[in-house]
Amino acid sequence: MACVNICPKQCIEMKPGKLGHLYPAVNQNECIDCKLCHKICPENNGSLSLNYPLTAYAAWHKVESDYLTSTSGGAATAFAQYVLRNGGVVYGCASSKGIHIEHVRVASEADVVLLKGSKYVQSFIGDVYRQIRQDLNGGLMVLFIGTPCQCAGLRSFLRKGYENLYCVDLICHGVPSQELLKSHVGKVSMKRGELVQFRKGNDMGLRIFDNENRQIYYSNVWYERFKDAYYNTFIDGYTYRDSCYRCRYANPSRCSDVTIGDFWGLGDDLEHDNVNGCSCILPVTEKGAELVKNSELELHERPVDEAVRGNAQLRTPKAETGRIKLFRAIYRAIGIKRAYLLCETDNIFVLKFVKPVKRRLGL
Repeated sequence: MACVNICPKQCIEMKPGKLGHLYPAVNQNECIDCKLCHKICPENNGSLSLNYPLTAYAAWHKVESDYLTSTSGGAATAFAQYVLRNGGVVYGCASSKGIHIEHVRVASEADVVLLKGSKYVQSFIGDVYRQIRQDLNGGLMVLFIGTPCQCAGLRSFLRKGYENLYCVDLICHGVPSQELLKSHVGKVSMKRGELVQFRKGNDMGLRIFDNENRQIYYSNVWYERFKDAYYNTFIDGYTYRDSCYRCRYANPSRCSDVTIGDFWGLGDDLEHDNVNGCSCILPVTEKGAELVKNSELELHERPVDEAVRGNAQLRTPKAETGRIKLFRAIYRAIGIKRAYLLCETDNIFVLKFVKPVKRRLGL
């Protein structure tokens, strides 16, 4: 949404396309043809430099209560606390309006809890980039946490570097849309779902709560592999935005000051809590390295190659396989759950039916 934020006439609107993902649409009657939207789009100009990490850390929050209430070790929480304690503000992803997931501005430590937890969905940016520019020009220290493409969008929108800005990107696997999430919650919770929790420590369960915070739905993708259509299609890469399959940020070189995620593939020589997770932290710039060292984290330096080997999204984007292409061609006709189960089957009789369909669709 960098184009929406930069437009001087505010004539760009985000409209849902395939699988509910948002795409920009320009009102040509209002457009003055300034081409700012094209100039600041990182996918169009390719001007952002990508840099290899300085080192890698396995880490977790030193404060037990913050560690246990975070996912992936609590690195993002520690960064947010450091910036807020130094008079800054934090922008991150929150479930602030029921199941509407959006980026919000946090100015007090008490509100850091809004940013905790994984959100396996595309967050809504709104006018956050404009708010950040205003804070930066006002001299505030600003921390922005988002997917690599969101960080790239922010840096392109700003059009210059700011010493008081820290960009932290997530090791992103690709994102489903909010429209898809809302539709799924309505189906499995009889339209009573008010809050979604995607993960609790290493428990990859999808939980839905009502307006009195009572759990009304739960499905764990590892134990009930094909029960939950939303979680399964996310894990297996069926419902991502088209651009996710060719993401240029899914490689070891990064576009931000720091990259964070789970430290998958961590060597056995380091003891850590396997239940509540361990952060993978990749400082990319010297400024990012200072943020890491100044935050309240237990740090254990590791080889960058170890982090890259353990996480496929640090090497290459998710491949759009033949099964995924077939799913995206037929889901409207038979529904997402049926399309997914059909594409995932290894039943030889079903595959005999699928092959001619794929040939007809040119897949």
